[in-house]
Amino acid sequence: MRFPGWVEEASRLHPTLSIGLTASIIRLVHITFLYLLSWLIPPFDNSHNLVSSTSTNTPGLRWDAIHFISIAKYGYIYEQHLAFQPLFMGLLRLSGECLAWLKGNEFNENDLIWGGMTISSTSWIGSCMILHKMTTLLFNSSRFALLTTILYMIPPTPIPSLPYTEPLYSLIVLSGIYLLVVKKQYILTGILFAFSTATRATGIFNVFILAGVIILGDLPIHRIGVKLLIERLMTRSWKAIIPCLITMLPFLLSQWYAYQSFCDDQGITSNEMRRPWCDTKLPFVYHFVQKEYWNIGFLNYWTIANIPNILLPLPIIITSFLGIINHFKSLKNHLSNQTSILTILYLHHVLILFLVLFNSHIQILLRTCITDPVIWWNVTSISINWGKDKSVEKEKLTSKKRIQLTKIGKIWISWCLIWGTLSTILWIGHYPPA
Repeated sequence: MRFPGWVEEASRLHPTLSIGLTASIIRLVHITFLYLLSWLIPPFDNSHNLVSSTSTNTPGLRWDAIHFISIAKYGYIYEQHLAFQPLFMGLLRLSGECLAWLKGNEFNENDLIWGGMTISSTSWIGSCMILHKMTTLLFNSSRFALLTTILYMIPPTPIPSLPYTEPLYSLIVLSGIYLLVVKKQYILTGILFAFSTATRATGIFNVFILAGVIILGDLPIHRIGVKLLIERLMTRSWKAIIPCLITMLPFLLSQWYAYQSFCDDQGITSNEMRRPWCDTKLPFVYHFVQKEYWNIGFLNYWTIANIPNILLPLPIIITSFLGIINHFKSLKNHLSNQTSILTILYLHHVLILFLVLFNSHIQILLRTCITDPVIWWNVTSISINWGKDKSVEKEKLTSKKRIQLTKIGKIWISWCLIWGTLSTILWIGHYPPA
């Protein structure tokens, strides 16, 4: 496989603009495909009518999007809605109101759906551009960055076009990592990571990236020993306190809001209405709601009935484990001169991967994969035959050399294209998995 000359030239002269335009075209084509399918495939499930009876042919109103649109329109009126953080819902409402104003029509659910699809598509386009820029700087290889971004543009999910939280979360997190590792803007990164926590509760785990980079900085990984680590903890950990607290604040505020709304004695007329989580030692609703309504818990999803859903994201799981092994093997064998930044990002990747595998619905990896750059670095590293030189700090290929896909690379691209298409069709018909 070889890039056409104009692609190479455009990516070299105007990489960010070229990627933005390409990503925009991909999203426009995909949204058009979604709308065409919505007229051909009737929804199997009519849950969308709970929110709106006028949006039957709108492809954005399926699965969790029904909750999101309901919250954006009516607020947090049901306990199960407390599993979702408020930032995306607020932006849905704002974008929907703006669209209604521009059209001169009365505000309705279709405005929310269109607004959500616009937010997601725009966020994904921005994520593509940030991923390319960040990868170029971290790996010092424009070719590796370009290939990573191209693979990122072929996700195994229709989510980048839909009113879901993942595209916005991806843009915020990637921008935060870029500010952190390239610009060294700790407070601004804390604010961006706070926005990520306000979008998805798992954003709270970004404190590990934030604290790790602040404490270890750009130290080469082979220089870090026990003595130096203790010294860094003693002299630099204080710098991480405020940014990390900022990152956690939205989650804490959302739990406080839930307690005030559902547990405050002034708002309760009968003891029978008081929910059990209100009287726990740490009255956080998030864990209760996830377990009560979505059966989230350690190994709860590992049942025979869920085997098909567990197998669906297998390519992501396999490439992730291969990438993790390769990264830490290179550190053990002293084959890498990289700073500690990549290792910190890999450790965060391991944490989130194990959290999803053993404490969540495993097929959500099909959606959340667009939020983790490490997944795509892993895929790029093992999908391309880089030759004997495995280091990613150097340019691996010249523009005139053919790109040789490995067997894993061919399988990955085929899987993304096939499953990406099938999942789009299933989404339109409101069929699982979600």
